[in-house]
Amino acid sequence: MFAHDRQPDQERIVAVLADEAHVPNRDVAVLYEQVRSALARGAHVKKFLHIFAIRKVQAILRGAAPGSAA
Repeated sequence: MFAHDRQPDQERIVAVLADEAHVPNRDVAVLYEQVRSALARGAHVKKFLHIFAIRKVQAILRGAAPGSAA
């Protein structure tokens, strides 16, 4: 497997998001997986889903309305 084909480290993503938002890792892990799964359902290309999931989770944790620019 090539380095650029590796999937992102979900545990590390969750830890960073949780630390930024001062929220327990477990809560962020559940939220991240829900968001990522919802995005994956309609996605044709799944390689960059983690980027969109991160942004959406950050917006949710900041209390921003989904879909708003933050």
